[in-house]
Amino acid sequence: NSDDYELKKILADFYRIEKKYTKAINLYSELIDQNKSDVWYMLYLRGICHEQSDNWKMAENDFLMSLKIKRDSPNVLNYLAYGWIERDIRIDESFVMLTDAYNANPDSHYILDSLAWAYFKKKDYKKASELMEKVIDMVPGEAISLDHLGDIYYEMNRKREAAYFWRQAKDLAKPEDNIIEKIEIKL
Repeated sequence: NSDDYELKKILADFYRIEKKYTKAINLYSELIDQNKSDVWYMLYLRGICHEQSDNWKMAENDFLMSLKIKRDSPNVLNYLAYGWIERDIRIDESFVMLTDAYNANPDSHYILDSLAWAYFKKKDYKKASELMEKVIDMVPGEAISLDHLGDIYYEMNRKREAAYFWRQAKDLAKPEDNIIEKIEIKL
């Protein structure tokens, strides 16, 4: 059944979840070439695989192509904007995109985290802390968000609280979060 579009999607998703990104990318590429109605979504998923494979340029390209097809996808807006923010580029454009994503999906802790991080990059630490505290209320054990809150508190000269959240983040971090060494340096 190698021509069955739906089965191919399931297999591509399986490979993505299992972190077999090259296999997932190949299948998503085949699905994109078949040009079904969900091309924007396949581009988004392939972009995630590229990003997880440390190929930001290809990921960015997929996210941008996805947004050309479906401009209002909160998840695509979030993923692309956060990627830019992490690279300290296009901060103002990212901020607008994240605001749009948040307005479309205010219950997503991922989007709220990204928006808080955008405020942090714009040096609005008060607003960043308010939003990141909401994220922590939504998902108390999310290591990356705890690390972000520590960074925000540190910039607000709330160093004890920063250290507290960094320790929590370090204890809860998984190896794939890639934050443990950075937190140890901060502590």
